[in-house]
Amino acid sequence: MQTQNMPHPDELDLAIIHALQTRPRAPWTLIGEVLGIDAVTAARRWDRLERTGTAWVDGYLSPGHDDAVYAQVEIDMGGLPVESTLESLARDSRVLSLKQTTGNRDLLAIVGAADLDDLSRLVGRRIAPLPGIRTTRVHVITAIPYEGDRWRLRSLSRAQQAALAAPREEVPDEPLRPVDRELALALGHDGRMPVRELAAAAGTSTATVRRRLRVLTGNRRLALRCTLARPLTGFPVSVVYFASVPARHLEDTVASLRTLPELRMCTVTTGRDNLILDLWQRDLADVHSMEAHLESRLADHRLRITERAIVLRTVKHVGRVLDRSGRSIGLAPVNYWADREEA
Repeated sequence: MQTQNMPHPDELDLAIIHALQTRPRAPWTLIGEVLGIDAVTAARRWDRLERTGTAWVDGYLSPGHDDAVYAQVEIDMGGLPVESTLESLARDSRVLSLKQTTGNRDLLAIVGAADLDDLSRLVGRRIAPLPGIRTTRVHVITAIPYEGDRWRLRSLSRAQQAALAAPREEVPDEPLRPVDRELALALGHDGRMPVRELAAAAGTSTATVRRRLRVLTGNRRLALRCTLARPLTGFPVSVVYFASVPARHLEDTVASLRTLPELRMCTVTTGRDNLILDLWQRDLADVHSMEAHLESRLADHRLRITERAIVLRTVKHVGRVLDRSGRSIGLAPVNYWADREEA
């Protein structure tokens, strides 16, 4: 995958990306109609964005909506991250995301496991022994009230977004099936994979694929996300805030946080800090002003920011291995269910 010398997306590119954020599997005919271009032009431009790793669509089982256990794992490497260890973690199918940060840890990872015992084995036997790792600290995630698949560019009008929105329908809240995991794994490689190819990858019929996609996206067990390399979004600074709020105020605090346009992810965790927030900002100067805004806005809920960490580099983002410019250069979709740590 070639990423060098790629120009910044123009306004039409950004509109196509926003359209796919709104409806990741929308047909090119619909996208072309909404944007006032022909479908071939839309598809050709997307192919260029995807081929250069500038933007991509992928799918994954939503943390908090499947039957797995997830955790934020702080990794201390003494300030000297070993590149081979970063590569091993990025290519690991149990690691959803991996960031190199400032502060009291060198790396912050989100990992998935079949259960708590599997999580213990994953961290203790698979992550901790890697070269350069000194210590790990695990924060089990108990809820994920906000995920990055809800974040949007601001290129389309409300009317255009409404025209792209999929019709809402009631779907049964069914348990996950083995075929659903196979579909998620295939979509982790290409979120716009045609139905026939999905059926072949999952070993099922096209009718089953259409039915399961409708159910899984309807009850949010499956997330489909269109991502643009962060430095090109207009929000080049990524900050992680560790925060604490009394349990009785947690629900109201989360409801207020959801309205922040800068919010990318919010996890409720165990430990001293029961909230870990990912926010994208336009400038380093915004880091402290945002902190002041949060503490002022949520003063009644007694929110306290205990630490803030700047993301120096995103190594992996929801199954995609990234280069230093934030572009996708490899695939390592989440596959915790078929890759469980054994005793």
